[in-house]
Amino acid sequence: MSLCPGLGRRAGKVRVTGNQPMDQEPRSGSLRPTHFLFIAGALRERSSQDSAQLQLGHGLWGIRSVLIEKNLSQYLSDHSRGLVYVLKVGLCAEFEIRSRVLPFAELDDLAQDELRTETRFGFVRLQLVRRWESSADASFALLQRVLEVPDRAELTRRLNLGMHGLSQAEYEAMARELGEGLLEPD
Repeated sequence: MSLCPGLGRRAGKVRVTGNQPMDQEPRSGSLRPTHFLFIAGALRERSSQDSAQLQLGHGLWGIRSVLIEKNLSQYLSDHSRGLVYVLKVGLCAEFEIRSRVLPFAELDDLAQDELRTETRFGFVRLQLVRRWESSADASFALLQRVLEVPDRAELTRRLNLGMHGLSQAEYEAMARELGEGLLEPD
């Protein structure tokens, strides 16, 4: 069973190439995030998995807090990518971020209605690159290892914030360990 069902049919293996170079170092030091780990949590309206599926299906990722909006606005670059971690499910998708932070008002009426909670403080447009099927335990262990946060409670606290900045090195380490994944066609 797919972790992000309903996002399209599978289309075979994919290489991480294209018009978004992934070999550039951050401009102002190695600790500056250039990529982002987005966390889909359960909402009153829907499960964490349903929330991730709905956002990815609309080709966007919502911003649920002022802190996330501020950090994304500050660190987003033309080469930024996002990884999706669904709480209690695992890592399930990678996407290219295709816009700056956009206000809620720029969504069409249907998306505003369906994604009101997820996009409360704005959103970014995205292009889905690949997805994985991974267990919650394997994904959590990968995050602990790559982010160098051995304490389970501390990593859980960070994930509950809804987003975590990733350096180029952290992003590459995760992508390498996750493997090629499967492309989701338009």
